[in-house]
Amino acid sequence: MKRQIIITLILLIATAFVTVVYFKNLSTPGMRTSNVMRTIPQNASLIFEFNNDKSFYDIFNNNKLFTAIIGKQKLDELDILRKQLLLNPLLEKYFSGQNIFVSIHPSKTNNFDLLLTMSSESGFEPSVFEQLSKQPGSGLLVTPLLTGGKQGYNIYINALKKRFYIINKEDNVFSGSFSKELADENSNYKISKDKQAFVLLSQQQNENSLANVYINYSQLSPLFDQLFANKNTDIFKNFRLLPALAALSLN
Repeated sequence: MKRQIIITLILLIATAFVTVVYFKNLSTPGMRTSNVMRTIPQNASLIFEFNNDKSFYDIFNNNKLFTAIIGKQKLDELDILRKQLLLNPLLEKYFSGQNIFVSIHPSKTNNFDLLLTMSSESGFEPSVFEQLSKQPGSGLLVTPLLTGGKQGYNIYINALKKRFYIINKEDNVFSGSFSKELADENSNYKISKDKQAFVLLSQQQNENSLANVYINYSQLSPLFDQLFANKNTDIFKNFRLLPALAALSLN
């Protein structure tokens, strides 16, 4: 009798463990979007979301929309970054098909900086980043980095002659920027579980769109102050007076 009770208890514990693990890893695209976006510092004015899939890049190849928004130089940097990191055989299987969030943040240099945030497939170990520079002809130099109590990596990209800073946030969410200032700010950012700085699209809209744009109008004013010498530009007056959030799908 005692043996049956012990076996029953073991089976109950095993069932409870499997159930907890299953539901912990079960998440809809909408939930993943929400979880990733919560890690982005709330001074972002715009977030552009798209899927890291070859079909997306084929559709928007030579499209002038992104060049008009962030400029040709930054777009070229992102393209080289994708080829050097996301298409690297060591990383591709973990990040292919994952959504990328490109957020725009005001900078102290009268410009703006970009922050790239995305999650990886389960099973990814951050130590894989350290193996990148060990590949022959990789053109990458990887140095471990600790900032804000979070593990990160300083990746020097020969093709750009620039450093890219990657921070391991939580739950397999990674953020990176060419700006050390923004990377440090991102690593020190306290994630709010209750407050969402951006309104989200419905799950159906998210699944059926090629890309999404999230706007925090209250953060556009600080961005405009960075970009324009004239602080009273009438064309942006309505934006400055609009304390609102918006989410737009692109098809």
